[in-house]
Amino acid sequence: WGARMAFAIKQVCVLLLLAGTAHSFLAPSHLSTLCHSRCVENAGRRGVSWRRDGMGGLPGLSHGLKMGFMEDLRAKNAERLAIREQNDLIGKKYGLKKVQSFPTRILSTDWKVEKLSKMLDENGVLGLEGALSQETASRLLDYISRESETNKRQVEGGEVDFDDRFGGVNCRGDGMFGKRQDQFLPLSDDIVREACAEAMGNMLPLLEATMTPKAALHEVSSLVADPGAPRQCIHADTIVLPCPQYPDASMKPLYTFFIALQDVEDGMGHTTFLPRTHTPDAHLLWNLGQKQKESLISSLPAVESGLKTGDVVIFDSRCLHAGGANTSNKRRVLFYFTLSEQKQWPLPDGLHGSNSIRRKDFEKWHLADLVREAGVAR
Repeated sequence: WGARMAFAIKQVCVLLLLAGTAHSFLAPSHLSTLCHSRCVENAGRRGVSWRRDGMGGLPGLSHGLKMGFMEDLRAKNAERLAIREQNDLIGKKYGLKKVQSFPTRILSTDWKVEKLSKMLDENGVLGLEGALSQETASRLLDYISRESETNKRQVEGGEVDFDDRFGGVNCRGDGMFGKRQDQFLPLSDDIVREACAEAMGNMLPLLEATMTPKAALHEVSSLVADPGAPRQCIHADTIVLPCPQYPDASMKPLYTFFIALQDVEDGMGHTTFLPRTHTPDAHLLWNLGQKQKESLISSLPAVESGLKTGDVVIFDSRCLHAGGANTSNKRRVLFYFTLSEQKQWPLPDGLHGSNSIRRKDFEKWHLADLVREAGVAR
């Protein structure tokens, strides 16, 4: 009876979704939770218990089964929203342009560093060319590909927990790993430390101007989008603090660095950003409801990354953005790390924060420690 009931309920839910009435139990607050963060679900591995089913006390159904129903619905709804955003909303008023990008060599000039730091602070997104060499990018790409297969095999075999190797991403596709993975990278491996040291060393004047040499490492990971990875819905990786829910909390900006390990062609999916949306006012509008979100998206300028091998796009983690669909037959891999002048995220267990990092590296590393690997520490 339980199995038949579960099947019937799932069919009804699917019909409701297809009819466009799933919003009756996918309230804006739930949609905001789903579409808010690239890795908000990662907090679960630090002991946070997420209850996002919204189905109350349906008889005869386990909590896990109810969660499964709602996760399926939310995932499909998010993919549908992402397609609508791409086709009807993003760039509607101003078009879609490339992220403004500059060669790393200009960081040797103080006034240019100051100007770029101001641009990043005001716009929330900035591009730099040549943060990582072709050789290092190629070595790291090979390493991530090998680790991907090893990690998946270990998770499937029960040797390690999923949350010890991978983070949660929205619109990842079907199955345990889907078509999009957030795969943590261990700093115990030489190539990971070397890549961090090289990229941070090449950008050091800007990093010191934007943060300090004592900036803390909050994330070191990779985003892997296999062929068929769906487009993500627009989201931010972290919330603005303080905010109405957490009026006593505060956080310095977290800056995330997406570095391409291969040329990202158009079909492989660029990352889209909505500049200047890392502010309290933008997040206030964003959280008013789905209609307000769509109005905001359509009314704002939009830019996309368009990275070549070794190029980086730097963004404030509060800035609204989305990964594009991979419609090509090639895998897209981005190496990334996140730094902040503030060491600890103020909410308990990483709630609403950026958490894509191995346990053993959590709250251990600083900018100065890592650039020392490249012999460029000041």
